[in-house]
Amino acid sequence: MEELVIKELKRLKDYEVFFVQSEVNETHLEKGRPHFISKTFDSGYGIRVLDGGLGFSSSNVKEREAVRKVIESAAKSARMTEKVDFQFPFEARYPKVDIVDKKIKSDPEKAINETIEKLLHRKPDNMEFSFGKFRTYDSTVHIMNSEGLDAEREETAFMIEMSITVGGKKRVEFWPHEFRRRVDDFGEEDFDKWFKLSRDQLTAELPGTGGMTVIFSPGSVADGVGSVVDFHTSGRAKLNEMSKFSVGEKIASEDVTIHSDGLYPFGLMSSGFDDEGVPQQKLPLIEKGVFKNFTYDQFYALKDGTKSTGNGLRQSDVFFVFDSKFGSMPTNQISNLYIKPGKRSLDELIGEVKEGVLVEKFSWLNPDGMTGDFSSEISAGYRIKNGEIANPVKGGLVSGNLIEMMRGVSGLSDKSTITSGGTVLAGICPYIRFEDVQVAG
Repeated sequence: MEELVIKELKRLKDYEVFFVQSEVNETHLEKGRPHFISKTFDSGYGIRVLDGGLGFSSSNVKEREAVRKVIESAAKSARMTEKVDFQFPFEARYPKVDIVDKKIKSDPEKAINETIEKLLHRKPDNMEFSFGKFRTYDSTVHIMNSEGLDAEREETAFMIEMSITVGGKKRVEFWPHEFRRRVDDFGEEDFDKWFKLSRDQLTAELPGTGGMTVIFSPGSVADGVGSVVDFHTSGRAKLNEMSKFSVGEKIASEDVTIHSDGLYPFGLMSSGFDDEGVPQQKLPLIEKGVFKNFTYDQFYALKDGTKSTGNGLRQSDVFFVFDSKFGSMPTNQISNLYIKPGKRSLDELIGEVKEGVLVEKFSWLNPDGMTGDFSSEISAGYRIKNGEIANPVKGGLVSGNLIEMMRGVSGLSDKSTITSGGTVLAGICPYIRFEDVQVAG
């Protein structure tokens, strides 16, 4: 496929092609037993053409005529869109980053089965899996362009999605859905936590109402803080005069240090180069509450007279995905949202709260990136009373403005964990405690 596409592209002056080839192994679990097992080989390509403007088209069809149509579609789009001052990146020296799981490479079916066995071994007798999906990805990404760039990487990922049900007449359901680079990045601690959250929903109550302390889980931090930081630190927002951050300005509590870290070992967005072929890096965004740097992809870097920071990344519009990235254009996006952990344990953070809520999972936390406003239902959490967990909570709304809440951070847990959250972002985040957040029960 690659030779055919490249041969056809040689007719053009300025182009880029993004190839993805993946082996995907998947096992479905129903009523505690493997129900469906599959192995698929997926491949596709996305093409950008520069001809006045930038055009894009993609496909997974490999026949010559189909390839020609995709190329012509991208070229036609380039001629019809607004003219831009753009140049595809040159090849560079790329850092080595650990993003491959040897277990997935060597025997993905065994890796899945061992994970299922561990999960079933930990499962309490009164719980069932009404649905479960376990999937490994073994992918090769290859980027080439008309400037001579030719970069290739191998990467793996593991996904678990399942529905845990518990209870008799009052049945409740908890639905974890997470990605990691390695199968062993899911451990017994994760499984036990999912089971506990499932069980506790049987006795969950509505939270109280009023302004109070709220602690976000790592996944909620990635979705909430990540969405706002991603938007306002982007060169796109700066050039469109939409960013509320200025370099050197204090925008958060002194406890807050955030990096766009594309080099974190086994981070979900990590790799030696971004999806345009520019080296990734560990870029300081916020240091002790002070804003330091904007992120750039190639387009906005050239527009602002600077260099790309390796933040031209391909993702879906709504949820984090690992496969089929060839169907998306690279956009100016934060890499792994790395938030430096604090010095106190989660228990210590809880112990200092008089009245509050610990939110382990929101139904869907997707704040307005520009304004920072959000209002989201609690899917699973706990009421905190006088420094102790009082009872499980579910329902009700947590609302506020995350730009303002970042200034009101009063603590971060001493451990940051890899998380895929529930949006297009991924991170390495701790629990974060916010003060005076509105909760409605």
